Amino acid sequence: MLPRGLISDTVQAMGRSIVQGEWQPGAQLPMEADLAAKFGVGRNALREAVKVLAGKGLVRTARRYGSRVADRSDWNSLDVDVIRWRLHDRSSHARFRREVAQLRELIEPGAASMAASNATSAERAAISTLANSMKEAPSPEAIETDIAFHLAILDATHNSLIQGLRRPLEEMLRTLFHADLTLLENGLSYDPNPTLHLALANAIAGGRAEEARYIAMAFVIRGAEGADRLEASNLQQL
Repeated sequence: MLPRGLISDTVQAMGRSIVQGEWQPGAQLPMEADLAAKFGVGRNALREAVKVLAGKGLVRTARRYGSRVADRSDWNSLDVDVIRWRLHDRSSHARFRREVAQLRELIEPGAASMAASNATSAERAAISTLANSMKEAPSPEAIETDIAFHLAILDATHNSLIQGLRRPLEEMLRTLFHADLTLLENGLSYDPNPTLHLALANAIAGGRAEEARYIAMAFVIRGAEGADRLEASNLQQL
């Protein structure tokens, strides 16, 4: 049996290479022996890695033409690995950050409104506890509390489809927040903003659905503004 860590490492290396454009959509991947040598693995491990990437929509395989990079529209954009690879790709980070902000605009205000209407007493209390534990100073610990706060709101919707977005949203937020923690020069420093979190928690605790929707939109606007600043910075560097 092949070591799972070896296959996972190969998936990560190949996935990053595809997302970063080493092989363009529609391009045929190199011969199996060449790929195995490139990533320092045997052919069996490589084949297993290609199967995993095919499951994520990045690769298409067929006997008649081998393996090709799939069109971007076929990629499983909500797969946590694909999210991580795209957000770590410097060439497309700003554009993907904007896409994340647009997705959050579609999901989070509605989720906050639903949570205000549907949350149990225990869920409202848990959301309030997380908001009250937010600190002013940015830190890895503040990031984890922030993420837990947003995920608790998704859970409190009691909508299984919205709850199904939990893992993708968690990966998006964690990657973006940690990136912001290191992007001080572009005005993107991660800001916990406990005041805004507490306002949203209070609206949910009080069952004020429209107020919760409005406050949640403020989080989304802040994310979109960050994408604007990063895009402007990238343009100035061209």
